[in-house]
Amino acid sequence: MHHIGIVSARKRYGDVVAAIVDCLGGIVEEEGGDEELDIQGSWIRVGSGTRLEVFAPRGRIESPITRYLARTGGGLHHVSFETTEIGACKALAVAGGAAVIGESADHDGWAEHFLDPAQTGGALLHWMQAVDQRAGESGNQ
Repeated sequence: MHHIGIVSARKRYGDVVAAIVDCLGGIVEEEGGDEELDIQGSWIRVGSGTRLEVFAPRGRIESPITRYLARTGGGLHHVSFETTEIGACKALAVAGGAAVIGESADHDGWAEHFLDPAQTGGALLHWMQAVDQRAGESGNQ
């Protein structure tokens, strides 16, 4: 597992980050944003290796994140798995009947795909592979 993603409303973002840091003894490792998704975010390490990604929409565009927030009010958004064989992971999921609802060959340095949460009990599952690790792969998307 690479990380767990948590969506927050923009006005609560700082409070959510502070609560995770204070209540779980977390350490903010990185802060920044994603222009494509129009979000601000923090990467927080808790415990001996668990990473949480807390993010909030900046509110300049409508996106899957703003729609999720409007529908749910925020909270647990996705669980991400890192792999060195993203093509094989996708092929296995599709062969098993999964619907891929989003994918990118390079989103901020990561190849990725998401499985439809309607098929996984409401969980948005995300596979990711560093783009620089894909150079040796042949035929994997």
